[in-house]
Amino acid sequence: MGELVVGRPALQVRTAVSVPLDMISVMSLLYRAVPGSGLDRWLIAARRALSKQLQDDLDLLHGFSGRLLYYMEEPIMRFEPLREDRLNASIDDLLEFLEELPPEDYREMAIRAFDRVHQDLGTGLAAPSFDDEESAWYRYVEPGMTTADADDVVPLILDPSDLKFRTIRLIRGVWEGVYRAEYELRRDELAEAERIARVEAASGFGMAFAALTGNRLPSTLAAGLNQVTHVTFCPSAHIGAFVSYVSYPPDLVVFFSAQHVLHGEEVAIEPGVEFAAAGGARPLHEEAGSLTGEALLETLRALGDPNRLRILDLLASGQLYAQEIVGRLGIAQSAVSRHLSQLERAGLVQVEPRRGMKYYAIDRGQLKSLADTLQARAR
Repeated sequence: MGELVVGRPALQVRTAVSVPLDMISVMSLLYRAVPGSGLDRWLIAARRALSKQLQDDLDLLHGFSGRLLYYMEEPIMRFEPLREDRLNASIDDLLEFLEELPPEDYREMAIRAFDRVHQDLGTGLAAPSFDDEESAWYRYVEPGMTTADADDVVPLILDPSDLKFRTIRLIRGVWEGVYRAEYELRRDELAEAERIARVEAASGFGMAFAALTGNRLPSTLAAGLNQVTHVTFCPSAHIGAFVSYVSYPPDLVVFFSAQHVLHGEEVAIEPGVEFAAAGGARPLHEEAGSLTGEALLETLRALGDPNRLRILDLLASGQLYAQEIVGRLGIAQSAVSRHLSQLERAGLVQVEPRRGMKYYAIDRGQLKSLADTLQARAR
């Protein structure tokens, strides 16, 4: 007889259409929605349609809790959208709940997001006390910075009233500004995709994941399954060729393409390319073209830093993984991560996860687009 071990209950798998959960996915997609990201045109147009204030909120609140964008999961998962009595909750229900939370709860959620980053990185750092000097908070938040700056984030933690205000403003602004009309347009499509997905969900998590997403199970997701007891598959109108999920033990939420389920559209991409909440990657075969408007400004801003130019010089000789870039630049890993993230957002570099490491390469098509655009202007 084999060894006696403590058993674990089988995963409970279900499907749902949830507006609050959908907002986690939509906001993270909008955060990544720049030309060259591989995301669909509606997302890119919707991001441009947001006010400058909302774009700043989007980038700040998604840009300080690591590549997995932990913070914006926190307030919505605090709402417990998977509770039976909240599966049909509206945005108004969510916002009413968030308004009632005290500012200190938002600081607690931000610290939880940072703690998750430190756990991923294995730093061993814990949140300072509020009697500590500001420098201790800078050391604590620095590893979580991607597109945000610690000079903006530390004041938010020390003044949680502003953090609460900007968090609620972002959710309300994205819903009212761009997503409410789109959701109403897609509502029936999402409901039909969810109905079809229920049949797949009955076959168990592994088979349902492959059938609904068209992808293999990413290693990063598989590694955390031992903490999960409930899996919910949610249809998305705009996720396209990516795998997106929220891992919030004991719950795991996996977003899948409604178009893939309804129409059999091919969405599979290279195994292992995924984003949790909103990390991302673009297909390697996109054609170059002229850059205009925000795409041009985003690319020029990305080039406006000596360290980012040095990174491009390093990558000119070939693909490098992140730690190689850190070693050759001789600056902090968190700073290199921010620079790489901005270059990636501008479409100037592409990232390929392999064997637990991220490899970076120049996107020569985007550089050619920039060169052609500038040459056209010179003429």
